[in-house]
Amino acid sequence: MKKYKWLIAAGAAAVILLSVLLAAWIGKNKKNRRTYVNFDVIGKTVEFGETSEVHYLPSGKGVFRYTRDGGEIIDKKGKSLVTVSYNMNKPYGATCGNAAAIGEIGGKSLVIVDHKGNVTPLTTPYPIVMVKVASQGVTAVLMNDGKQDFLDLYDSEGSTIASANTLVTKDGFPVDITLSNDGTKLVTAYTYFENEKIQTKLTFYNFGPVGGNYVDGIVAVRMFEGEMIADIEFADNNTVVAYGDSVVRIFDMEEIADLKKELTIKEKIRSVACSDKNIGLIVESHEKGGNYLVRVYDLDGKQTDEKSITESYDHFQLQGGDVILFNEKELYIYRIGGRDKIRVEMRKNLCYVAPVDGVNEFVFVGETYLERIRLVGEKR
Repeated sequence: MKKYKWLIAAGAAAVILLSVLLAAWIGKNKKNRRTYVNFDVIGKTVEFGETSEVHYLPSGKGVFRYTRDGGEIIDKKGKSLVTVSYNMNKPYGATCGNAAAIGEIGGKSLVIVDHKGNVTPLTTPYPIVMVKVASQGVTAVLMNDGKQDFLDLYDSEGSTIASANTLVTKDGFPVDITLSNDGTKLVTAYTYFENEKIQTKLTFYNFGPVGGNYVDGIVAVRMFEGEMIADIEFADNNTVVAYGDSVVRIFDMEEIADLKKELTIKEKIRSVACSDKNIGLIVESHEKGGNYLVRVYDLDGKQTDEKSITESYDHFQLQGGDVILFNEKELYIYRIGGRDKIRVEMRKNLCYVAPVDGVNEFVFVGETYLERIRLVGEKR
C-alpha cells in the first residue's frame, strides 16, 4: 500500500511539474507573439560627448563606438570595457564577436583589439584601403601603393601570418574582402573590364591545413562575366554570401568553395543584411501595396519570409529572429515569419539597435547616448 501511495504522490508531483513547465512555455510563447506600442528606458541614459563622424558596430559584449580620436567597446549597460586612443583622419572599423580593428584609410595606422581586450597598435607597410577582423583578433588588411594591392593577415599581436599581392593592370581593382570568424579563410572580390564588359573575380583563400595543399592558399577562383559583385560576407564560419546586382550567390566554404545556391533577383536590390542564420534583402516592388519588399532566406537559400513595406529605411539589421529597420523618424521591428514586434516614432536619433537577453529588451545607441529599453504597451 505504501508503494502505491508513493507512486501516486510521484505521479501527482510529475503532473504539477509538467503543468508549471507548460504554463511557463505558454507564457513565453505568448510573449514572443506580442506586438508593443512603445518602450520604456531601463536605468540611466549614458551620455557621450559631442563629436563629429561617430560610428557604431556590433560587439559581442554590446557595441563598438569609434571616432577620429579613439574607440571603445561598451557593454549593454553602458559601461566602457575597452578604450583605444589614436588620431586617424579617416578611421575604418571592423568587428567580429568581441574583437575589433581600426585602420586609417589612406594612412598606415592600425589598431587591433583582441577578444580579451588586449590592444595592439602597429604600422602597416603601405596605405590602408580596407580592414576586416576575426573573432580572436586575427586581422586582414588590404593596402595599396598606387600600382599594386597588398593583402596581409596579422595575428592579434601584430605578427604577419600570410601575405599576397596583386597588380591593378592584371587583376583589376579590389571591391571588397571578407574574413571568416576563425580567421582561417578569406575571400576577395576584384573587378575589371574585358572586351568592354565588366568582370568580377572572387578569390577564395584557406590559410588552414587544407590551404597548405594549394599555391598561396588559393583554394578556388570564380569568374563572373558582365557582373559587378560589390559586397561579399561570411554569414557564418563556412558560408560566404556574394551580392551582385541581380544575383545573390551562397558558397559553402567549409574547406574549398562550392556554389550552394544561386538566387536570381528580378527587382532592384536596395539594401542587404546578413546574420549567422539568415540573409536579408530589401528590393523595390509595388506588387503588394508597398514600395519595397523585405525578403529573408536561410543559409541554404530557402526563402523564409517576405513583407511589404512603404517607408524607406536607412538601416537594415537581422538580429536573432528579428528584422530591425529604422531611420531618423521611425523604428520598425518584426519577427521573421511572424508578427510585428513594434513600430514607433523615435524621439531621438538612432544609429544602432542590439537585442538584450530576453524577447522584449534592446539597446538603443545614438550619436550621443546609449539606452537600454523595454518594449511596453501590448497592442490588442
